Amino acid sequence: MTPSLTLQAASMKPTPPDHRNRRPFFKRIGPYMPAMIILSLAVPVVIYLAVMQSIGWRTPVLGVKGGLSYAAPAGKSLFLYTSPHTTTYLAGIGGNYETLLLPWRNYFTNRKLDFTEIQDAAELGKLKQGVLVLPSALSLSEEERAEILAFQSRGGGVLSTWATGTRNSKGDWEGWQFLERLGARMLGEIPADAEVHHLVLSGESPVSHTHPAGQRIGLSKTSEALLRFKGEMVAGRFMNWARIMDDERRGEGAIVYSEANEKLGRVAFFAFAETVWESRPLAAYDFIDDTLQWLQREPAVVLAAWPNGKRAAQVIEMDTEQGFENAVPFASMMHSLDYPATFYVLTSVGKLFPQVMARLASEFELAYHGDVHDSFKGQSAQQQALRIQTMRAEMASVVPDTKGITGFRAPTEGYDATTEELLQKSGIRHHTADPNRTEARLPLLAKIEGVERENTLVVLPRTQRDDINLYGEKLTAEQTTQALISDFDLTLEHGALGLLSIHSQNFQPDSVLTKALPGFLVHLKQQRKQVWVASAGQVADWWRERERFKLSSVNTGKRLEFNITITGTKPVLGASLVVMLPHRGILPSVQSTKIGGMKPAVSLVDNYRAAIVFDSLNPGNHVYQVTFAP
Repeated sequence: MTPSLTLQAASMKPTPPDHRNRRPFFKRIGPYMPAMIILSLAVPVVIYLAVMQSIGWRTPVLGVKGGLSYAAPAGKSLFLYTSPHTTTYLAGIGGNYETLLLPWRNYFTNRKLDFTEIQDAAELGKLKQGVLVLPSALSLSEEERAEILAFQSRGGGVLSTWATGTRNSKGDWEGWQFLERLGARMLGEIPADAEVHHLVLSGESPVSHTHPAGQRIGLSKTSEALLRFKGEMVAGRFMNWARIMDDERRGEGAIVYSEANEKLGRVAFFAFAETVWESRPLAAYDFIDDTLQWLQREPAVVLAAWPNGKRAAQVIEMDTEQGFENAVPFASMMHSLDYPATFYVLTSVGKLFPQVMARLASEFELAYHGDVHDSFKGQSAQQQALRIQTMRAEMASVVPDTKGITGFRAPTEGYDATTEELLQKSGIRHHTADPNRTEARLPLLAKIEGVERENTLVVLPRTQRDDINLYGEKLTAEQTTQALISDFDLTLEHGALGLLSIHSQNFQPDSVLTKALPGFLVHLKQQRKQVWVASAGQVADWWRERERFKLSSVNTGKRLEFNITITGTKPVLGASLVVMLPHRGILPSVQSTKIGGMKPAVSLVDNYRAAIVFDSLNPGNHVYQVTFAP
């Protein structure tokens, strides 16, 4: 065979198949498989989010508290008006507007919220929706005022701080008419030397719902005076540490908010400049979050502090020590009103009055006030343990069954961490403590290592002036009644725990307290539909039960979805939620997404909140939808 034919024959032989072509398809693309899977999932998600954002939904992000929160769409919802006339005016008197603007920029940065700064009044006219923040914008022209009011009339929310709009474009005094047109009335300034250095917030309020009831926030002393505002609703007040307010300032607030009607945008007012919260920004950031959410008509839901839709709780207790027999007329007064008072018994005295003890045990909750009237604080663990053992033995000597006696109140309110650990080990389940224990006005769970929830020691802080405080103020009987009513009304406003402590030695016949208490009890009785009157033990039991209720929620635009998980083995009775409403005075509809789910009762708390109350929720998971009529 010639070479040419050999080559031709060779070229006619079939080519051996490449071994790479014999590999299965999925092996050939193996290195690229993860990327293709991620891409196939990511593309639909991106498209979905883009569409949802285009119709007004928000993108979820991980919030600073570890839960899901939602960032506003970039530059579309939040506007910071950096007033040029205010900049000029403050510079002219030696000030710097940046001092008031910087806290807001820091807030938006901390919260990772996109916002738009506006300096031109003409730009205000282009705003269609969202929230406009007026940070202490003192000096405003007529054009600026008109554009801000027009923005509100289009449904935009406005957050105004301090003395916004009180001066014209030249810096001349104009008065408070602009703020009044927005919805707040100025009553005056708080004197610089007044002992008012705390902002105290209401719980479950539309503009402060992430704070517990009665939360105290310390305010920095600044040259900018605190103002006295009056508005439709109050969410925070300027108060002293003890949360006592002069009667003349009862109708005013440090944070007020309102919504004149559905056509106008919502408005909130801070009666303080940014400088007062700059030193403690994180506490302020929470109520700013809530305020902006409410202004944007975004609903929210929180677990209520109290069961069965009650707005607050009131405990009245007697430290029964000297003047032990005075417990009898006090018990008669409580019994006539069907009030479940608690008696903390100093056992070295109580054992001397077996008949009185028998009557109290048959009608009321008994608890321990120690063995003798000496503080537990600072004593050795051995000495404290011996005292606890002694008081239990002395109680058992006059009360046949002491198994249900599980409360304690330290003499002179003197205790320490050792006291609480020993109390818990000895079977005590609630401890009525001093007002210093918490910055809020709600119970708390003592942190004791290795103790499970059902055995947790619940601490009940004394949240009201007691009779010793009131005697120190040298009040008449009538003034004492008014002071008790004032403290109670604040408890109701805050949605807090009211705990009134009375000492047996101060309840003698014809004493100021004995004369003052009936008028207070009449006032309390008139509010019983809103207030849970309970013994200290009942409140502690509820607070422990409340820990079994876990709540999460997602705002999906026109509806709010919330998920409830009940732990443990028994139903939770009377659990309640509070919903912040996107539309004034319109009751929402609440439906379970599961067949056979418990249907709750829904009622308005006020024009801006609704209560959702469950008679009973079994252990497990429960999912509900809340829908709001436009």
